[in-house]
Amino acid sequence: MSLTVLEPPAVEPLTIGELKLFLKIDDDAEDQLIADIARTARRHVEDVTGKLMITQRWRIRRDAWPPSGRLALPFGPVQSLDEVVVTGPSGPGAVDPAHFVLDGVSAPPRLAYAQGSLPEPAVPVAGISLDVTVGFGDPADVPDPILQALRLLTGHWLENRGLISVGHEVAVLPRMVEALLGPFTTRRL
Repeated sequence: MSLTVLEPPAVEPLTIGELKLFLKIDDDAEDQLIADIARTARRHVEDVTGKLMITQRWRIRRDAWPPSGRLALPFGPVQSLDEVVVTGPSGPGAVDPAHFVLDGVSAPPRLAYAQGSLPEPAVPVAGISLDVTVGFGDPADVPDPILQALRLLTGHWLENRGLISVGHEVAVLPRMVEALLGPFTTRRL
């Protein structure tokens, strides 16, 4: 499977002003640094939780359809399945998204389809392309615990611009951030 962002989020979940208020910073000297750290914190939280915050569009490429008729998606929440293209013997061809049932809020989100009802790709690699719209929505739609985790992580990374060693381990996320994100994190085996 390969993943390609088609349309990144138009905004970040927290503005520089909101972050500076939380961080108790009055001047503009580090605005760009704060923006960069906040963007990295958002991406990190999205990777950890498998939940994308702000509406964005992605392309998921797969080699084959699972024979079960169920396809787990790599992240969510999925707002819509926008386009499906399968590369057949005569080239790419569209498949009507109405052939699928989307459960966009499960962990993980998934698509269901009738077994054997979809065309098989004629190429061995990345012959199936699924375009999806994902994310909670606008900044106001992002759950408060995730926003608080972003504030804390941005502040932590701003203050500690290197790795933090706790005993013999390197702390990646402060415990409070882990606790806030726990209910939103899908455990992977």
